[in-house]
Amino acid sequence: MLYLTKLSQKPSLVFILTVVITLPALFSGWLGDDYIHYALLHPDIHIPQANDWSLFGLFSWVDAEPERTRVLIDRGVLPWWTNEGFRYQFWRPLAELSHWLDHRLWRDTALLMHVQSLVWYLGLGFVLARLFRRLAMPPLAAVAALAMFLWDSTHGLTLGWIANRNAIMAALFGVLCLLWFLDWRESNSMRDLSLSLFWLLCSLFSGEIGVSTCAYLGAYVLTMDKGGARWRALLSLWPYVVVSVAWWTIYKLGNFGASDSDTNYIDPLESPILFAAKVVERIPVLLFAQFGLVPADLFGFFPDGQPIYLVIALAFLLLVLLLMWPLLRRSAMARFWALGCLFSAIPISASIPADRNLLMVGIGASALLGLLFAEVTTHMIQSRWLRFGAYGLFVVHMIFSPLLMPLMSYSPQIWNQLMGLQFSQVLPVESNKESVLLFGLSMPIALSTTPMRFAHQATVPRNLWLISSDAMNFTLRRVSATSLEIESNRGMINTIEQTMRNLDREPLSVGQVVSTNAMSMLVDKLDSNNHPTKITMTLQRELVSGAVVVFWDGKAFQRRTLPDVGAQLELMLAKDEVAQ
Repeated sequence: MLYLTKLSQKPSLVFILTVVITLPALFSGWLGDDYIHYALLHPDIHIPQANDWSLFGLFSWVDAEPERTRVLIDRGVLPWWTNEGFRYQFWRPLAELSHWLDHRLWRDTALLMHVQSLVWYLGLGFVLARLFRRLAMPPLAAVAALAMFLWDSTHGLTLGWIANRNAIMAALFGVLCLLWFLDWRESNSMRDLSLSLFWLLCSLFSGEIGVSTCAYLGAYVLTMDKGGARWRALLSLWPYVVVSVAWWTIYKLGNFGASDSDTNYIDPLESPILFAAKVVERIPVLLFAQFGLVPADLFGFFPDGQPIYLVIALAFLLLVLLLMWPLLRRSAMARFWALGCLFSAIPISASIPADRNLLMVGIGASALLGLLFAEVTTHMIQSRWLRFGAYGLFVVHMIFSPLLMPLMSYSPQIWNQLMGLQFSQVLPVESNKESVLLFGLSMPIALSTTPMRFAHQATVPRNLWLISSDAMNFTLRRVSATSLEIESNRGMINTIEQTMRNLDREPLSVGQVVSTNAMSMLVDKLDSNNHPTKITMTLQRELVSGAVVVFWDGKAFQRRTLPDVGAQLELMLAKDEVAQ
């Protein structure tokens, strides 16, 4: 660990190396929500304002407002089976302002948007270094903690994905809240308290992850506060409780939150029992990712292997706890960082486990590891087994992680390729007056088609409807001038597609009609699992002449016109591999 000593002598090297290893983020382009932001902030495209108090609706993807949902279905941003109550609405006004600034100054230059995100990230590192000094952490521990945090590869996507800037901003303001909180606990100054509460509000107004700021406030009064008895120290947090409750009350009054979306986001108020169950399941996954660098995102990719995953995660965390136990017993500061790390994992358990949510967890974890490495370097830990374990964590976090950071900070571009999002740009659309019925293309690609094509100045169809993303056989029968029967050889709406409608909880029924401004979809037949196998789609008469069928055959897009009245069209996709 000799180079920890070198870094402690020149801590500015930490920031210099941070810039070097995160440079790929500047060239990672746009991903997913970045395209939606582009469309929402562009003057040449109109999307109805979300039914909430957001500034621009950048994080109000779906608001369960029927008129807006109909528009989004017709534009292809939502599939036709989207549940009527489905809602993702998040209140992040400060993050919205930062994106508005991007689009006012350099709308078509992703690199400069990434520069702003990198500045926020370096700012977070600066205030975090100040917090470590304020808490009188040993210089060696402080520089190790700062380096581990800024070089943590789990932050790569957070930094490289422009739309995820809200997490960086929330963490920065959260650290500022802690700094002024510490001043207030010593000075009892109303000025310091007011500034601390102001920064807490800024953190909450940047992103919901700001709730984790309160985790560190609680951890501090339970472990390090010198203001008297623990119960009295806990009572001192009442101004922060009032501000947080007021924020949450306004949040709900403003129509923010999530509903009917338990796959990805859980509203703790609307589903408290489910949230509590997910907390128990997800905290080990999140901490395993933080301390072991095993991506938390993997947990959601292998549903059948989740029990084994949890056993491995818990076993690893038990080893980490045994390694940390002597330090935790003798150091109040270590207990503070450990509790802050643990408590801050609770709010983010409302979302499916993902590395991009680990910033606040990483603050406590990095500081705790920094204290451990400092003790090993200064020979305060004599146990051979403890030193061996500490060296193992050192290799993971101070060697492997920074080596992975360039790759992970470039990962938005990698995800674009892995998910096949580039396929949306080669969709065979010949005119902006066309209405496209899309088959066989995975839902993430299909739903990103309209905003991606708009951002890249490709032809955007008048309407785009994802009928089904599965590789199966379809028969399309033209039953009238405006109506088309669509029958599949097995049930539509697969597992991924059910993120928009859980058929176990919100099943479709025979005879149910989904209507938009441009078409209606009648459910004619269901299989034994209540998945539709036959639907009738009726278009507005003026759209029929411009309606085309587009499907992915596993290698390329194919384009067909609608069959004549009384005729049918066969789409044989089951024999081919579909881009997923």
